[in-house]
Amino acid sequence: MKCKGANLNRAIKDLFIAGTETTSTTILWTILYFLNHPNIQARCYKEVQDVVGSGRLPSMKDRSNMPYIQAVLQEVLRIANIVITGPPHTVDEDVIFNGYVIPKHTVVFANIDSVLADDGVWGDAGVFRPERFLDENGQLVKRDEFIPFSMGRRVCLGESLAKMELFLFMTTLIQRFEFKPVNPNNLPTLKGILGLTHSPTQYEVIAVPRWT
Repeated sequence: MKCKGANLNRAIKDLFIAGTETTSTTILWTILYFLNHPNIQARCYKEVQDVVGSGRLPSMKDRSNMPYIQAVLQEVLRIANIVITGPPHTVDEDVIFNGYVIPKHTVVFANIDSVLADDGVWGDAGVFRPERFLDENGQLVKRDEFIPFSMGRRVCLGESLAKMELFLFMTTLIQRFEFKPVNPNNLPTLKGILGLTHSPTQYEVIAVPRWT
């Protein structure tokens, strides 16, 4: 019982430590793309105002009524791809895959970037276009190729938590602030830095309160 408790404790720590880094990095990427695409930021703000207004904070009950913001967050997760490869796993038995033999206990990394950045899948993978996640009626659509949290039985345990946090944090920030570049004639680069995660290059931003 003590061993199970220790494993549970470790799993919870991993969940929150990993979630903190990835969520904060995704928020930084979202703000960076807002600076480079002010029209998208304006459309997000309009959706917040239409659904929530200014008299209360956004909540999870609003998410189903805000498909555009969800599409924006999914597009950020896709194009920024903060985890280029999935965490390491091992195969528990000999596996033959596409003619290749993968011996038991081999460490395997999933190349998530090979899917999220594939023009053959997305058509224009290098273009920031949230509409790719919306149907002709403006509703959010599920795409099997959208795998920023990996896939299968080993999908990230924190996926639901991360999506909830991103929605609540970003809708609240959008409601309260307009994000502007320090120098409109010299926008921050969209090239990232690969470390523990794929994070944006350090940049400065002006957060203008929507009201005082």
